[in-house]
Amino acid sequence: MRAEGQAHIDRIDAALALVRQSLDWERALRRLDELNARVQDPTLWDDPKQAQAITQEQKRLENAVNTVREIDSEKNDAIEFVEMGDAEGDDDIANEGLASLAKLADRADADKVQALLSGEADANDTYIKSTRARAAPKARTGPRCCCACTRAGPNGAASRWRRSNIRRARPRASSPPRCW
Repeated sequence: MRAEGQAHIDRIDAALALVRQSLDWERALRRLDELNARVQDPTLWDDPKQAQAITQEQKRLENAVNTVREIDSEKNDAIEFVEMGDAEGDDDIANEGLASLAKLADRADADKVQALLSGEADANDTYIKSTRARAAPKARTGPRCCCACTRAGPNGAASRWRRSNIRRARPRASSPPRCW
């Protein structure tokens, strides 16, 4: 076996091992058998919501298990193809086998990502609510009304807040509007 072929085989095996681990392979196979038996039960359809949830889980597990089995089978076929080409001394056959191993390695990597992102909650919709951070208050511009629009007073220096700091002026036509 050529080095590049072995590298593709190692990539495929690593991806399949990760998929099997994420599925908890033995448990997934047992659960799939349970779900297949429950789908055969005619009383399942008495509760449509439960039946839908069971069939969805069955399809999800069936797809994942069948994908792993299919990739493993295609890998074995490609290995035999490469070995047959090497044994006969036909480089075209061996190169075809290597090309199919490379495509299969890419597919295994893509299916690995898909399997890792296909948990039971991953099919649910997601809503993301983003809130804008509060902006700092804008600096006051323009003329101030009377003497104490802010706690700092009209001159901007900090002062104690006292009722006596607020002067109530009689409204005049030329005076700016009061803020309170």
